Amino acid sequence: MIFSALPAPEVGPAIGREPRFGWRGLLLDSARTRFPVATICHVISLAARYGFNRLHWHLTDDQGWRFEVPEYPLLTGPAADLPRGRFDDYGSLHGDTRERAVIEAEERWTNGFYSDDEIREVVAHATALGVEIVPEVDVPGHMAAAILAYPELGRPLGLPLPEGSMREHMWWPARNDLLWPTDAARTFVAAVMRRVAELFPGPYVHIGGDECAFLQWSSDPEIDRWLELRGVDRVEKLQEWFMDDASRVLRENGKSVAAWDEATEITDAEDLLIIAWDEQRGMERIAQATQPYVFADARTLYLNRVDPDGAESQKGMTPAISIRDILGASWPEIDDERCVGIQACVWSEFVLDGNDLLTMLFPRLLAVAERLWNPDVDVAEAGGRIAREYELLHTAGLLDDPVILLQK
Repeated sequence: MIFSALPAPEVGPAIGREPRFGWRGLLLDSARTRFPVATICHVISLAARYGFNRLHWHLTDDQGWRFEVPEYPLLTGPAADLPRGRFDDYGSLHGDTRERAVIEAEERWTNGFYSDDEIREVVAHATALGVEIVPEVDVPGHMAAAILAYPELGRPLGLPLPEGSMREHMWWPARNDLLWPTDAARTFVAAVMRRVAELFPGPYVHIGGDECAFLQWSSDPEIDRWLELRGVDRVEKLQEWFMDDASRVLRENGKSVAAWDEATEITDAEDLLIIAWDEQRGMERIAQATQPYVFADARTLYLNRVDPDGAESQKGMTPAISIRDILGASWPEIDDERCVGIQACVWSEFVLDGNDLLTMLFPRLLAVAERLWNPDVDVAEAGGRIAREYELLHTAGLLDDPVILLQK
């Protein structure tokens, strides 16, 4: 069934409603799993039906690089073709998620990159439905894939990794995932940002800025020389140096800039849009900051966390998030005049294909849509409409990945 044959939605942009926010977002992580273009376009069609108008497209991370940068051809070679990680350092997983993902990935998971034409196809499809693509390239951390392809971008060759966690609240050990403040890395960042600005016509580019392992920089015996060269007085300011440089290039190319809420700790730039995700820490950061922000609190909006009422086949993280959790959450942060929107996120460490993705999204994305369009949610009443809408989508076959259906 095509979308135009469906009746008007009962949730989200139901007849007579107006949107509560200008930014109504969904993040899709293609860095950990390279979803086919047809899958992405199908998800965009579903999201657009329910009034979402931003697709935050996470395209680079430690596990893979997903678009071409002509000056750096290895990004679409070894950096794009990395095998799937086991994520052994991840805790808070639902049941045997890790073990099942390892087994199922052999038949279901895909890596690689998106060609320019494929990106244009996604952008054109989204634009036709009133959805802006917000690409993300995370700077200066989460760069292990790029550093694997171009080691000169990262930790100095021969300098051993330090032991232990690299920053407060980071549970994972050190890894070579942080750009070094070299001229080579600066040139790389500029080329990447120019390329992103060329590929994506929307106004915003997201530059990450989260989970930077500052103690990796501190462990370099030459770090004082780097601090002096870059005109900063402490290692944390190197993150600001990188992000300022990326922002400058993007603005020269007509773009506005977004970043994760950790960025508020190192910059007070008023023209930076913050995506506030980091649970209580993130909410405290935006409370102390002055920038505009999008509310994306992981406690109720990270849909890679399992649905306690969902299918047993789910693979994901905990604590679980239910429809009732989303509908009934107080979310005082959205009442601040600086809040310009709400965004749900699906990270794909354990989301192996389009069917996994749709299972994690629905029916809970319908509850997010209801919060975006309905200022007076009655949890029980909205839950009933969500159940009917979910059944409609299921009966119409729209919750099956079209790519997998074609393969069958």
